[in-house]
Amino acid sequence: MKMIILAGGQKSTISGEPEGMPKPMLSIGGRPLLWHIMKHASLCGIKEFIVCGGYKIDSIKDYFLDFYIYQSDIQVDTGNNTVKILDKNTEEWNVTVVDTGIKTMPVERIKKVLDIAGKEFLISYGDCLSDISLERLQAAHKKEAKSITVAVAKPSGRKMPLHFMREEAKWKSSDKAWTSAGVFMAGKEAFTDECCKGDIEDMLSQSSTAVYRHEGFFSTIETLRDKAAAEEMWDKGIAPWMGIV
Repeated sequence: MKMIILAGGQKSTISGEPEGMPKPMLSIGGRPLLWHIMKHASLCGIKEFIVCGGYKIDSIKDYFLDFYIYQSDIQVDTGNNTVKILDKNTEEWNVTVVDTGIKTMPVERIKKVLDIAGKEFLISYGDCLSDISLERLQAAHKKEAKSITVAVAKPSGRKMPLHFMREEAKWKSSDKAWTSAGVFMAGKEAFTDECCKGDIEDMLSQSSTAVYRHEGFFSTIETLRDKAAAEEMWDKGIAPWMGIV
């Protein structure tokens, strides 16, 4: 199973970060937000990733090109221009980075990598953290037998409640508001229609959509406050996304 990560949006507007930094490369505890998303996925058994880049994609490519060295202790012989790995501390990931354009919408980004994504795949936005069990999401997708399953969670920050027109009465009768958690499970057929375009959420009113409700942790990193909260949890060793609910 592969995970497509949508990491091609515009630069981060969070103050205190290097100018022009892509949001998925924001530092949380000394590691890019992208790493945290992938680490959580790997705890759920996902080892193959397709990163759909765009804005300043070179910063993402450079990170993974030097990933092995950044993760390990090294010894450098400057005279002979050699590097020795002293303590291997890396991840067993297979990462494909694809330039899907700067202004490309999420659905179009996914369409650009369908040929290498497989028959079914997971999708994650590049700015969302959660402790969603990807195994349970996959099981729910299989049980519902729909073309796409969206994980929903309680809104945080500026995330707006998500409503499905075909289930409007059920959503209105609920005492809880729900929003897209930025994680999806989909079959290739969900993105083959030429009319399919724009944001993934634009597709979710269709009868081919299933819903997986996540009661645990979820947050988008949209503001300096969001980033500070995530870093505080990481520094205290209580980052929820390092676990699974």
